Amino acid sequence: AWRRGRAGTAIGRAVHSALQTVDLATGDDLSAVAAAQAAAEGVADRTSEVERLTRAALDSVAVRNAVATDRYWREVYVAKDFDGLIVDGFIDLLYDTPDGYVVVDYKTDSVGAHNVDDVLARYRPQALAYAFVLSEQLERPVARCEFVFVSAPGGAATRAVEVSADALAEPRGLMTGAAE
Repeated sequence: AWRRGRAGTAIGRAVHSALQTVDLATGDDLSAVAAAQAAAEGVADRTSEVERLTRAALDSVAVRNAVATDRYWREVYVAKDFDGLIVDGFIDLLYDTPDGYVVVDYKTDSVGAHNVDDVLARYRPQALAYAFVLSEQLERPVARCEFVFVSAPGGAATRAVEVSADALAEPRGLMTGAAE
C-alpha cells in the first residue's frame, strides 16, 4: 500500500493510492487495485466507493488530458526552503504542455453541483503554492492547476486555477515575508 502521511480520510487516502497505482490510460485491474487500497486503509467494506471515486478521476478531463500528452508524472514531490521556512508537498499528477506544466490535484471532498466553486476557493492557496515552488525549481512556467472533485454529482468536476504572474505574487509575498 502507498502511504505518504496524507492528512485526509481513509477513503481519500485509498482513492489517492489507487490513482498512484492503476494504469491511468486504461484503468486495467481497477477493481483489484481499489480493493487492495481500501483494505490497506481499513475500509474494505467501502471498496465499491473507492473504485467509483477512482473511476471518476480516471474519466475526468484532467486525467484524460494528462494521459494524452504522454508526458505525465504521479506523486511529484516539491519543496523549497525560504530562509528556514520549508514549503513542501506532493503533486498528485503533473503533466507537460506547450504552455507549461499543469498541476492536477484530486479532491475527495463531498461536494454538490452548487458548491464546487466555493470549495475550490479554499484550495486556491495550495494551487498557487505548488505552482510557485514548481516554477521556481524547474524554471518553467505552470500554466494552471486543476482540481478534480471526484465526488461531484454525475462524475468528477474539474475546476482550474489559472496561474499568472500576479497570482504567483501572492505565495511569493507570503513565503518571503514569513521567512524574514
